[in-house]
Order: sequence, then C-alpha cells, then structure tokens
Amino acid sequence: MRKNWNISDLKKYWLWITFFIIIMGLVLFLVIPRNYGIYPPPHTTISSIPRQWTGYDPVLGNMISQINESEIYQTTYDLQNFSTRKYPSPGNEQAAHYLYNRLVNISGLETEYQDDAYKNIIASLRGKDNVSGMVFVVGAHYDSTSSVPGNAPGATDNACGDAIVLELARVMSNYKFNHTINFAFWNAEETGSSGSSDYVTYAAEHSLDIPLYFNYDSSCYNPDNQYILDIMYDEESKPIAELLTRYNSLYDIDFTLTYNVHNCEGDHVSFRRGGYPAIMTHSQSHAPQAHTQNDTIDLISPEFAKKNAQLGMLILSRTAEIQL
Repeated sequence: MRKNWNISDLKKYWLWITFFIIIMGLVLFLVIPRNYGIYPPPHTTISSIPRQWTGYDPVLGNMISQINESEIYQTTYDLQNFSTRKYPSPGNEQAAHYLYNRLVNISGLETEYQDDAYKNIIASLRGKDNVSGMVFVVGAHYDSTSSVPGNAPGATDNACGDAIVLELARVMSNYKFNHTINFAFWNAEETGSSGSSDYVTYAAEHSLDIPLYFNYDSSCYNPDNQYILDIMYDEESKPIAELLTRYNSLYDIDFTLTYNVHNCEGDHVSFRRGGYPAIMTHSQSHAPQAHTQNDTIDLISPEFAKKNAQLGMLILSRTAEIQL
C-alpha cells in the first residue's frame, strides 16, 4: 500500500537534509569561479601586430640586458625560506609583507593590497596616456602548497615566478610607457585561483580595459638544460604568441618553443573566464618535486628564468608602448 507523506515524516530527516544542503553549498562555492556570470567587459583586443613592433629595437635590447639572474635567485631564495606560503598561514602573510616592501622601495611604482581577503599585491607603473585607460597586467602567484603543509618552500611553484615579476618591475620602472602596467602578485592560486578570480571580478565590475594578461607560473625549471619553453595561448592571445616567437629569435633568446603542450589551471584561466586575453609561458615540465617539501631553490635555472623574463619584458614593453 502506498504511504501518504506529510510534514511530520520529513521532520525525522531534517538533520540529514540540512547537512546535505550545507555540503552542496560548500561544493558549489569551491567549484564555481568567483567571476562566473560576470559579462565580459569591453576591452581593447590586439588582433594584429603593427609593423613597427616586428623589427629589432636597440632600446629594448638594452632593457632586457638589465635583467639580473642574481636578483631572481635571491628573491626565490628569500621566498622559499618562509618555510611555507600556504594560504592561509603566518608564512603566507610574511611573504606578502616581503613582496609589498620590496615593491614600495622601487621608485615610480604605486603599490597597494588589492583586497583584504586575499592580499593580492598590485604595483602600478602609470602610463602617460590618461585617456586610453588601458592596463597591461603581468603576474604570478605567491602562495605555495605541499603534502607537508608546514614545509612548502615552493621554489619552482612559484617563488621563481614572483622573482621574475619583481625583476620586471625593478627594470621597467626606469622607463616610460604610454599605457599603465600592473605588476601583480596573487594569493590562493593553489586553492582554486581565488586571488586572481577576485581581481578579475573587480576588474569587470569597474570596466577595466585589459588588452593582455601575462602569467608566470612553473617558469624556471630546465631539466637537462634543454631550454624548452611552452607558450600557452588561446585564440584571442594568438597574435601575442606569434610575436613571442618572433622576438625569441630576433633578440637571440633562443628557447626551443612549443605551443599549448600544457593545459594547466592557473591565474591566466581566471582572466580568460573573465573575458580578458591571457597568455602564459611554462617550463618544459613541472618539477617532479613540485607541491612537496623538496621544491627547493636547487631546482631552478636562473638563466632559464632570465630568458623567460626577457620575453615577457619585450611583449609588455611593445604592447604598453614604451616611450623611446
């Protein structure tokens, strides 16, 4: 005989029903990107490369020669020595203060914490054109993770990426550009790219015009000294990938380039989901020690990192229109 259900029957299961609703809510919160559902804002698109960008420029050649391997190495060393930069942790907060203070001491930059929740750090090099409103962003995440949470040095993932972005800021702050460049350090990438997703939501809500985001992650591991670099791009950033290829030979950087061999989740994906063009360069492979307590500075190649930084610097200088 079929039983007729009433509200008194459901009361017996209210605890299980409440528990199920809470669990489903947490799952949806973690899985759905923070910028989900935000309509992509209007933004400038670099759909073709101007002819004047394709030739060798001695000013750019001199600029990229100023990238210092020792600076990259020292910053990576400092960051790994916080023991862990796992979000959230005291080491993570200490790393944020370290990066913030380094940036504050670079003349010409305006440095701020973008938010209170994740402590993304944004250092702006203001462009001379006050009308265009274009902002070019280059970034790396500064949190780390490990199977031993209290011991997560994260040298290849991603202290060296931070060191590259900091070195770009140091050198490029001595030059003038038509458009603004933001040097960004994201938190909580290892927990769903939460920091960069938060920034992209902010950018969309404030209608920021971001023609390009350039991401550094897993950017300095060079097994067997093969100097293989993968360019991760989508259709909207394809012209930039082509310009990277040209500059790799034009400025004698001499990577062996591959294209979209890797398909990693990361902060560049936050920008793509938000409707902004994004590109990332990636080492030949992840270090086998990544996400372990053995991801230490002896795994990085400062020369590989320098070459990677040079490519990014060339792209940012051209697209943000360096004032020659």
